[in-house]
Amino acid sequence: MRKRFTFLLSLFISGITFTMASAQSDTTRDKEAIRQLTLNYEDAWNRHDPKGLASCYTEDATWVNWFGAYYIGRKDIQDHYESTHATYFKNTQYYTRAVEDIIFIKPDVAVAHVRTGLTGDSRYPGQTFEFRRMIILTKHNGSWLIFAGQNAKLNEGIK
Repeated sequence: MRKRFTFLLSLFISGITFTMASAQSDTTRDKEAIRQLTLNYEDAWNRHDPKGLASCYTEDATWVNWFGAYYIGRKDIQDHYESTHATYFKNTQYYTRAVEDIIFIKPDVAVAHVRTGLTGDSRYPGQTFEFRRMIILTKHNGSWLIFAGQNAKLNEGIK
């Protein structure tokens, strides 16, 4: 009887360990996919590719820029990128300094804070801007996309 109990207990513990390792592995893969999405966004920005930028968002996404303008839906977001990248963002370079955190609210919903920067905005010659983006991401058919977000310009001295 004791051997049977020990055997069942070890099977139970093995099952928990396997389940936890599997979940952690999935989280690791999801974090990598979210980090890749931020790089895809950066690449599309630096190619000045509004369609590529918009492809990082869900169809029903919302976005608030650093001036407080509010965009609703992928089409509206793409239209915004088309107008800005044809004008004052035409020669900008965008960079990702760090993905500060990725927090999973549910297996298919995450919040991330991303430190970014921008140079070359023709409205502000010679200036470099630092930002903190807060993005809410959702997983659709195995792919992570931005569902909502907001960009905040960091004042000097903010870490």
